[in-house]
Amino acid sequence: MPRPEYALNQAWTYHARPGEDASRLMIRRIDIEPEDGEIFHVSLLGVKLRNHRVPGGLQPAMHHAVMTRAALNESVVEMIGEADADEAWKDGYAVWRQAYDNGDAGVFDIPAEKILGYIEQVVAASGEAH
Repeated sequence: MPRPEYALNQAWTYHARPGEDASRLMIRRIDIEPEDGEIFHVSLLGVKLRNHRVPGGLQPAMHHAVMTRAALNESVVEMIGEADADEAWKDGYAVWRQAYDNGDAGVFDIPAEKILGYIEQVVAASGEAH
């Protein structure tokens, strides 16, 4: 398969988790970092992310995640058009950027569906809402 040409504001189908077939991956920003090379800031919309901190226990979007090109290549299936104009990802980016610059955050090198599972584990480990 030829190397995909990624660009800002692309919307992609990806290898989604069962029950999330309609979810989409949106490329929000592309950076080049000295330590990690080319990295992609993405949103995953239309998911069912288990999160005891939100009403109903399911979060419909992961507005910001950061992944390597290899992880993105492993995730995406087909480019389907342009991303929506939602800017909710920018708050997550700002938090990540500060933590990354301080050496306290990294970049996922696993595919999108595994990122969602990892985030669910971290949230669950943080304890139930009171």
